Amino acid sequence: MSGRVVSFAWGRGLGHVSRLIAVHTELRALGWDSLLLTDRDQRLTEDHGFAQVVIPTDADSLVGEPLYGTGPSVDHRLARALVEQALTAEDVVLHDVTVQRELYDRAAGLGCRQVLVHRFQRNRPDPAAWVARHTPAIGQVCLLGEPGREETAHGVRLTGIPHVVRRLLDTRSPWPPGTGEPRIAVVAGGGGHADAPAFLDAALEALRMYGPRTGGPRADGQRRADGPADVLVLTGPNFRGRVTVPPGLPGPVRVTPYLGPDYDVYRHATAAITHGGYNTVQELARSGVPAVVVPGVRDFDDQRVHLRAAAARLNAMVVEPDPGAIAQALYLLLRGGRRPTPAAPPEPGGAAALARALVLPQEKGRRRSQSDGA
Repeated sequence: MSGRVVSFAWGRGLGHVSRLIAVHTELRALGWDSLLLTDRDQRLTEDHGFAQVVIPTDADSLVGEPLYGTGPSVDHRLARALVEQALTAEDVVLHDVTVQRELYDRAAGLGCRQVLVHRFQRNRPDPAAWVARHTPAIGQVCLLGEPGREETAHGVRLTGIPHVVRRLLDTRSPWPPGTGEPRIAVVAGGGGHADAPAFLDAALEALRMYGPRTGGPRADGQRRADGPADVLVLTGPNFRGRVTVPPGLPGPVRVTPYLGPDYDVYRHATAAITHGGYNTVQELARSGVPAVVVPGVRDFDDQRVHLRAAAARLNAMVVEPDPGAIAQALYLLLRGGRRPTPAAPPEPGGAAALARALVLPQEKGRRRSQSDGA
């Protein structure tokens, strides 16, 4: 291997995990090794063939902002010991939005090169100023969705890159062969965030309301009845609630916490009802599937910002978490003259761009060292 990149993946949601897998997959193609630290075992990481080390975390484990939902406090000596054993001075450290304290401190002490990936957050409108204040050992910030931007502010290099989306390992359908339409995917955000139960209740009630609706007129002037929907509910692997299927919902409903990277849920769906996190928005844009998007509420994120930024690439309607509004939007998308599903856009190049940004400076430094020693 040419070198190694080490990252911490905040495991409460799947956003950090998914995005880091996308980048580390590109690094692997360039001959670089990877190590992912996380606060919990991630099956998604294992399915992509990456090594992961679980380290204890609590509310003080992130630099500059609290880490919610981690349970009671922990002894940070164990986390420090694990990071000390794992990290070497030759490693490059890639932080995805959040900065894990033990990893950052150890990397700063060793003089490792450190890079931060930034996507919009309400609490961090000026990422360079944030880095200069909280994590001055990080010398570069890669800004998602801002390709071509290159500047230095507060002594921090800002590099704009395209959006990042994780590649699937296959495009298998999660629906059994012969399943009719409509096939509706209901996908909770954040791997099973705290607002997932209310979202799933609203989405399933909306599907019950949608079921009896009628479509447009047939050629003979009669009304066309909608067929029963085949519903697939993805709760996320961290979901701790209960899914209640309302009586009277036509068609089968299957519930699963997780589908591996061999399945392409959106490609095979007639429509989707989802939250609006960064990774979900990029996946919806890639697939072109008609989607009803219900923005979730997060501590620092603003899902409406992601949706506005990607509006031209989406075939989506954004609604409040109200069953009637979701049902009406689904009807308009599927039966009420929705705009045609756009052709799937090219795969975003952010993961490859980020991998190159990590690799090239290290390789140039090695070549200079070899030249000086010759």
